[in-house]
Amino acid sequence: LNALRAQDLGDDGEADNTLTLSSGDAIIPGIFFDASEAVFGSAGVGDILIQNELGIQAMALGNHEFDQGTSVLADLISGDAAADFDGTAFPYLSANLDFSTDTNLAPLEVAGGGSPLAGTVTSSVVLETNGEKIGVIGATTPTLGTISNPDGVTVLPADFDATPTAEQLDALAAVIQAEVDAVLAADTNLNKIVLLAHMQVLSIEQELAARLENVDIVVAGGSNTRL
Repeated sequence: LNALRAQDLGDDGEADNTLTLSSGDAIIPGIFFDASEAVFGSAGVGDILIQNELGIQAMALGNHEFDQGTSVLADLISGDAAADFDGTAFPYLSANLDFSTDTNLAPLEVAGGGSPLAGTVTSSVVLETNGEKIGVIGATTPTLGTISNPDGVTVLPADFDATPTAEQLDALAAVIQAEVDAVLAADTNLNKIVLLAHMQVLSIEQELAARLENVDIVVAGGSNTRL
């Protein structure tokens, strides 16, 4: 990561408008996830501390973040004062998840389109680097309920197959487009949008790219496709 950042150094030796973002799945249950129990008193803490140390500024919610349910996820995001763990130093994003219907994540939700706040979940944030404002929007695979454990979180659109139809893709794109439009309308000086999409299948992100307007970059996650 430091080597990649070094590539973006300008003639003055300062980084040129570099963002550090992730499309999710920073938390994956397994031996490493469980090992934090012995070291930090709670599983998964090490995974979050790594993301904080890397300097992640915003991250989309992937499916694996929900594998242990929203209670575990909420604790990892918000932190544990007793364990001297401050939670995520970045916000988790998803514009097509309704957190208000889940008792664990609802208290961590903040309005979209604002500055990034540590330990929160939201639909979008606006980052600023060297005077440039960039809207960052998250999106999570609508198949979340069948491949993970989102508990009370409402997933939109409700009807979405692993191999989605054109109509299902249209419905997902409409949810994301509404967030894009809202972020751009809130600040007419903002004209750069990054979508952190965790769709599991690269072709779905490609279909979204064909349907969305005013989105400049799509960061696809979950399919492990090398581009």
